[in-house]
Amino acid sequence: MELDLVYVGGRHLEVGAALEAVKFVWREHADLDLPWHYFAKQTGHLETAVGNLQMMRCPLTWSELAVVAPETVSRRKRAELGWDHPADELGFEEAADAACRLADHHGIGLRLPTEFEWEHVARGREDRRYPWGDEFDPSCANLVEAGLGSTEPVGSRTEGASEAGVLDLAGNVDEWTATVYEPLPGAHWTVPRHETWAADPHVTRGGSFDHHRDLALTRRRHGLYRPWVGAGVRLVVDAP
Repeated sequence: MELDLVYVGGRHLEVGAALEAVKFVWREHADLDLPWHYFAKQTGHLETAVGNLQMMRCPLTWSELAVVAPETVSRRKRAELGWDHPADELGFEEAADAACRLADHHGIGLRLPTEFEWEHVARGREDRRYPWGDEFDPSCANLVEAGLGSTEPVGSRTEGASEAGVLDLAGNVDEWTATVYEPLPGAHWTVPRHETWAADPHVTRGGSFDHHRDLALTRRRHGLYRPWVGAGVRLVVDAP
């Protein structure tokens, strides 16, 4: 099993947005009838340094997971969709375990990305609204708007590539990060300090085939909420 890793140089990253900017984005998605607090989590401001890293070009597939964790794959009926589809419906502990096993298998420090490492790769130095650009295009991501209704083989939508050439950052399968959710500094007062309704406190990013276009936004903070029972895995490794 070979790894397809993409190098992404680090930078000083500014996270969050002003209240009016986030309200504008919320109004842009009024047709989805989503509550304000979904978007309010983007309010506030945080400055953080993101180091050089290499990220998997595509999410982990069922065939790749089967090499290191066959018992996990055997418990998942969705693997029947195809071995080249992204592994999904994995709990956080299963995702973290897969990262450890793959790190041992390849002999390098593979791990789950932090939330803001993921955002850095998705936004790129061009600070894109979506991984592929600033305008939403339903053909670029396997979301509800694409109408497929299930996962598809990873890397199927090359037109949705990020600035660095990373694929499937939006849609197909929601992706775990290593970050436990908390509000950004200076967040709007409506932002919850803890999402008690979440199935897991860790942040996920990108959305899946059964999520709408709002989760394709590179700054959109998300989580694993019922009835979703799990997410997918994309790993990174620190680079010189």
